[in-house]
Amino acid sequence: MKTLIVALALSMSSCLGLTLAVADEKDTSRCVDASIPKGNVAEHGGKWIGLTQEQWQFLRGIYAMNPSTPAGLPYGNKAALVQFNDSSDGLVFFIDGEKACTPMRIPHELLDILHDVATGEVEHDKEPSL
Repeated sequence: MKTLIVALALSMSSCLGLTLAVADEKDTSRCVDASIPKGNVAEHGGKWIGLTQEQWQFLRGIYAMNPSTPAGLPYGNKAALVQFNDSSDGLVFFIDGEKACTPMRIPHELLDILHDVATGEVEHDKEPSL
């Protein structure tokens, strides 16, 4: 069965590792039913946070320029952020209907900017948080 299987590998070490396992790399589908990662996040005490349209648009640009993601724009028309209490980083899933697609790791520095995009209060001289 040609199915993209996404497994959130949750390493409960000092630095929570979020990785994706792809069962069939030749499969062009980069989406899974959103209930799979959403349930996995809930099972491990994480938060699944729906993002605003402004945040989604901002992250589409980040995705398109990110050398670690496939070329082009991500699937979907909205996004969700995954966060865990013991990690300052996050993981974004681009949402296409009922599917979670093209996950992308978000470092904490980018999360600060993402918050500013949501509030509309972007400070260009702001010191990054550590």
